Amino acid sequence: MKQEITFTAKQVGERVKERRLELNLTMPELGKRIGVNKSTIQRYEAGGVDPTRTMIINGLAEALLTTPEWLTGLSEEKEYDTKTLCQRDIEAHIAKYLESVSVVKGEPHQQLLTSFLGKMIDLYSILCYHWSDAMAEIDKVAEDEGLKESLMRYAIEVGSIEERVYRKEMEAPIEDMKRFLDGILHIYDEGRTKVSMGELFGIVTAAEDRLAEKKNSVAP
Repeated sequence: MKQEITFTAKQVGERVKERRLELNLTMPELGKRIGVNKSTIQRYEAGGVDPTRTMIINGLAEALLTTPEWLTGLSEEKEYDTKTLCQRDIEAHIAKYLESVSVVKGEPHQQLLTSFLGKMIDLYSILCYHWSDAMAEIDKVAEDEGLKESLMRYAIEVGSIEERVYRKEMEAPIEDMKRFLDGILHIYDEGRTKVSMGELFGIVTAAEDRLAEKKNSVAP
């Protein structure tokens, strides 16, 4: 719920301290996140932070996993919207891409680069699904007390099991990405190393099909 005025500097400092303690962060740890020393954090919490100092407020909000609005009293919504943050970061990357592609002369060449980027994003999206599954399996291994006892009995480290779990899940999507990038290198080759656009984009289609099969195999 929005308020008409922001907090005083003192109130902002109180919220900085409140959130830091919630996250179990020490003053030095918070300072390291935003590039200042412990005494600066002490000053922020005790003396306050001017709510109009946008750069400081934004840095603190990011480090404290909250929003500038909550720190300054403009909102009571403490938790940030992860999707919004991701969208902001992606938009910055897209803006940088559009700036760089503008130096390429000729619309067909620009469109080709955009097609490459789109397919790479598709591959990266697939990689994200596999990453999520890998992290879920690793979490299971880390929390499995029975497995830990067995590993200790045979002097096997949990880390080695987690490494194998990760590699098994991530090998295919990483290989797809490598093949795609290598294919871009060989588009204008002559002879047996030449890769057609159809073959290149076929790498993405095959990866999408494998992911769909994987999802169907685990569906209830």
